[in-house]
Amino acid sequence: MANVLTENVKTLIVNTGNILSFNDITKNPGQNPSEELEEAIKLTISNNHVSNLAAEETNLITSKHNDLVEKMSEHDLENLKIGIKIFLTTDNATYIKQALDKAFAALNVSSVHNVIVSLYNKGTPDEQVQKILNIWSCLEEFVNAKKVQQIGLSDIEENGFRSVYEAVKVKPSIIQINLATCCVVPPTLQAFCKEHEVLLLTHSDPAEILPSTSIFNIFDTPLNFNWAVRFLVHIKCRGVLTTKGYILSLNK
Repeated sequence: MANVLTENVKTLIVNTGNILSFNDITKNPGQNPSEELEEAIKLTISNNHVSNLAAEETNLITSKHNDLVEKMSEHDLENLKIGIKIFLTTDNATYIKQALDKAFAALNVSSVHNVIVSLYNKGTPDEQVQKILNIWSCLEEFVNAKKVQQIGLSDIEENGFRSVYEAVKVKPSIIQINLATCCVVPPTLQAFCKEHEVLLLTHSDPAEILPSTSIFNIFDTPLNFNWAVRFLVHIKCRGVLTTKGYILSLNK
């Protein structure tokens, strides 16, 4: 089945919908984010509904049991806090726009509270900074259009974060660090965040959210990872997570 989904198209977009409605996932809370994403994709494919976007040479894969729209409509939008994390392996600014446009459409919203970018870094710290600067103007456009309130970065060294902060017009107001690789937050970073009102968060996402081996395991064919989005929707007054899901793009 997975191989059939990739025939006669250049791009594959998978929208898992609300994975909190997937019993196979909710019963296994010990999964790491990569395992969770892989399982969510497999469940989506096993119950798939395919929309062929011929003009874009794209197949959009969603679950027949996708209750995302219904879950989002259970609460007034002003009572929800929507956060998005974008996982990238390249500094292609077009991918930022694609990812956010697809997420906004899936959630049926015109704005979200925050967007955090994780750019898988295979180069030097200076190269990572340059790659971030290459995509930052696209994020700034979403902020200036009042579609995103806050933008931030994940897995970037302190000096790199400072360099980005000083170079851009719309400042990152969130930095997310992985405690698996940084057991103690440097006091200088804590002081910088406090001085500049930057929210300091931690996470447990692996550096590469969906490795090539996982992609082949799912689709039985090699595909290139373009981007992935994880969306989290909380009820503001209670901090309860009501909706969670992924959207990702792959091509041949």
